[in-house]
Amino acid sequence: MFSTIDWAVVGLYIALTTWIGHRQKGRQQTTHDFFLGGRNIPWYAVSASIIATTISAVTFIGVPAITYAAGGNFTYLQLALGGILARLLIARFLLPRYFEGNYYSPYDFMSDRFGAVTGRITAGLFMMGGVLGQSVRVYATALVIELLTGWSLGHSILVIAAFAILWTWMGGVAAVIWTDVVQFFVLVIGALAALFLITTTLPDGWSSLVSFGQTAGKFRLLDFTTDPRVAFTFWAALLALPFQGVAVYGTDHLFTQRLMCCRNAQEARKALLWSIMGECIPALMLLVGVGLFTFYSLHPLDSPLAQLVSEKGDRIFPIFILSEMPVGLKGLLIAGVLSAAISSLDSILAALSQISITMFYRPFIKSNGTEAHYLSMSRFLVVLWGALLGLTAWQFSQSTGDLITLAFSMTTYTLGPMLGLFILSLLSARYRISHITPAVCLSVLVVLTVNEPELFTGIIQHSFQSPLLAWPWLFPIGTLVCIGLAIRAPLKPNQPKVATNGDDHRP
Repeated sequence: MFSTIDWAVVGLYIALTTWIGHRQKGRQQTTHDFFLGGRNIPWYAVSASIIATTISAVTFIGVPAITYAAGGNFTYLQLALGGILARLLIARFLLPRYFEGNYYSPYDFMSDRFGAVTGRITAGLFMMGGVLGQSVRVYATALVIELLTGWSLGHSILVIAAFAILWTWMGGVAAVIWTDVVQFFVLVIGALAALFLITTTLPDGWSSLVSFGQTAGKFRLLDFTTDPRVAFTFWAALLALPFQGVAVYGTDHLFTQRLMCCRNAQEARKALLWSIMGECIPALMLLVGVGLFTFYSLHPLDSPLAQLVSEKGDRIFPIFILSEMPVGLKGLLIAGVLSAAISSLDSILAALSQISITMFYRPFIKSNGTEAHYLSMSRFLVVLWGALLGLTAWQFSQSTGDLITLAFSMTTYTLGPMLGLFILSLLSARYRISHITPAVCLSVLVVLTVNEPELFTGIIQHSFQSPLLAWPWLFPIGTLVCIGLAIRAPLKPNQPKVATNGDDHRP
C-alpha cells in the first residue's frame, strides 16, 4: 500500500528535520544553548512548538477514533475550556516569576522557595510523569509503523526511539522547537487533505458528511451529565481540567522549557496565549473522525481490516491513510504522524536530560565540571532516557484501552501533586508548610487508588468498578490532597515559612 513515491516523501521529511538538527548543533557552546536555545527563539516558533507538542500523535490518531466509534461525538472538545482558562492564569501569575529569577526550569524556582529537596521531588514527579505520558505517544505511532511495514510493535517502537534520540542529541531544544514548527504545518495540511479527500468521495460531498453525522448524533458538543465517571462533560472541563491545564503549561517542564526559550516574559506570554489557537486542531481531527464514520458507512471495511480496527479502534485513521489516500499525499500524512511522535520524544528527551543535569548530576556527581563536560553528559542522558521511553512504550502496547484515556490517565499520578507543590510555594508567604514528602507520596497513592482500585482489592476485601472516577477529576484530587496534607496554620511574625521534611527550620 506504500509506493516508492510515498517513501520518498517520508525520506525527504526525515532529511529536512535532520538538516535542521545539524544546523542547530553548531550553535551550541553551553548547556544554556542546548537547553534554552540561548533564550533567543522567536515567540511565534515557541507558540507553534507548544501547539505541536500538545496535539502530538495521540491527537492525530486517537481523536478521530473518538467520533468514529459507536456513540462518539464532539464532547471531547469541551476539554479545551480548561486549557484556555489555564493559559490565562499562567500568563498572568507564573511566567513573570520564572523570568525574574532567570530559571532553567520550574523546579529551580521550587528549589528557591522550598529548598533543594522539594525542588528535586518536583523534578522527580516530572520525570515519572514524562516517561509515562510520552511513552503512550510512542506507542500511538508504533501502531502506524506496524501497519505500514509489517514489523512488530516492538521493532516499530525501537525505530521511533532511535530517530528521536538522534535528532535530540544533535540539536538540543532549538532543534526540537524548529522541527515542531515543521510538524505543525505537516499535521494541519495532512488533516485538511484527508478531510477534503473524504468529502470528494461522498455522494453529496460535504452535505453527506453533515447528514450522516447529524443522524448519528456525532456533532453533540455539550454534555451536562453529573456522573463523575464520565470524562467528557462540561463540569469536568470547567472544574477539573483547569487543574490539569495549569499543571501542564505552568509546571510541566516539557512545556515550560519552550516558554523559557523566549527572549523575555512578554514574548513568552504572547507565545502561550497564541497557542490557544491550537484548540482548533482537536476540532479538525474530530471532524475527520466524522468523515471516517461517513466514508466507512458507505464503503465498509474489508474483513481483515475490520478485524484490526475491532482489536484497537485507534487504528481506523492510519488504515484510511494507508488504504485510501493517493500516492504522495499518503507519504505526507505518514510523515506527519512520524513527525508528531518524534517531535514529542525530542521534547521530553531534551527536558529529561536538562532536569537530570541541573537537579541531580551537578549537585551530587560533578559540581565543578566544564560546560563541555555537561554538554557531553546531556547528550549521553538523552540516549538513556530514550531507551527507557522505548521500553515503557512497549509495555503500553499490551494495553487494550483507547489512546486518549491511556495518555491522560498516565499523567494524573504526577501532575496533581506537582501543581499542589507550586500552589504551596505561593501560599508559603502566609502559611507554614511542612511534611512535603509524605504529602506528595500520599497524593500519588490516593490517585492510584481511585484510578486502579483493583490493585487494592486484596487489602480492602471489596471489589470496585475501575476506575472510581473519570480521569479529569484525578487532577484536582491529587492537587488538593497534596495541599491539604502539607499546609498548616497561618504564619505568625518571625515564624519559619517552610519545613521541607517535617523539620521546623528553613531549608
